[in-house]
Amino acid sequence: MSFDLDKPMQGRVWKFGDSVETDAINPYYQYPTMEELKLHTLEAYRPEFAREVKTGDILVAGRNFGCGSSRPGLVLREVGIAAIVVESVSRLFMRNSIARAMPIFMAPGITGIVNDGETLEVDYPNASVRNPATGAAVAIRAFPPLIERIVNAGGLLEFARQRYLAEKV
Repeated sequence: MSFDLDKPMQGRVWKFGDSVETDAINPYYQYPTMEELKLHTLEAYRPEFAREVKTGDILVAGRNFGCGSSRPGLVLREVGIAAIVVESVSRLFMRNSIARAMPIFMAPGITGIVNDGETLEVDYPNASVRNPATGAAVAIRAFPPLIERIVNAGGLLEFARQRYLAEKV
C-alpha cells in the first residue's frame, strides 16, 4: 500500500494509548516470517487487532509511539494500516517509518477527538486531521520538503534510486 502526501484520505480508527512498544508492534523474535508477524502484531495490546484490521484503517495513539528497540513497523503496512496518527513518536520509529514510506503523523490532541472504530480524515495538504462525525479537528505537523519527497517516492531506497538515475544522465 502506498501513500500520497498530496491526497487526503480517511479510514476506520484503531486507537491505542501511550508508549506502544516496538516489541508488540513487530514481535519478530517470536514470529520470524512476515506471515506469522501479521497474525500477531499488537496482540499484547489488542488481541483482536490482527484478525479484524482492514486495508485502509488508521492507527491512532498517544505519546511516545514506537518506543523501545529499533524494530520498524513495516508489519503495520502489511496488515493494511494506511497511516499512523499520534500525539508523539519516538525518534527512531519516526526515522524508520520515513525510510519505509509508512506515513506517520504527529498531531497533538488527536486522542481527544476520535474514538476507536470512528472514521478519521487525514488531510496532509491542509495540515489537519478531522473526525467527520463530530467535526473536531487538530493540526498535523508538516514534514520538511525532503522528507515529503522521500515518502512520496516510496521510501528512502526508492528515493535514492530515483535520485541516482536522475543524476546519472
